Amino acid sequence: MQNPLEISFRDLRNNEKIEKLIQEKFDKLEGISPDITKCHVILEKLSKHHQTANAACVRLDLKVANFDDIVISEKCSEEEGPLMSAVNKIFKRSQELVRKEKKRRQDRHRIPRPDKKTDITVEVDEDLEAEVE
Repeated sequence: MQNPLEISFRDLRNNEKIEKLIQEKFDKLEGISPDITKCHVILEKLSKHHQTANAACVRLDLKVANFDDIVISEKCSEEEGPLMSAVNKIFKRSQELVRKEKKRRQDRHRIPRPDKKTDITVEVDEDLEAEVE
């Protein structure tokens, strides 16, 4: 797929720093697993009527070929610093899950090899041995 990354801001202002961070993290994730078919990052305000601080949520919906969908969310406040921290956390977790699945697939297809060398004994037929001499 050409560019499976989508970024949505819901009830939050678009922030170029956060978009750039998401693009960098996505590029790194795509380097680990190039068969990503969809990546949608949603940054949304949870409630408009909070008393103390407005809470926000960063959610990652990730689809990788031949793998279950990954959905990771992280709650934080709506300031830039906590949002960037939440983006880092969700991408770090997604990288761990993708690496774990990649390793599981490799282990499943790997042929187990014996740890020790096996001794092979060959029995020689005496009649054939006599003919050779």
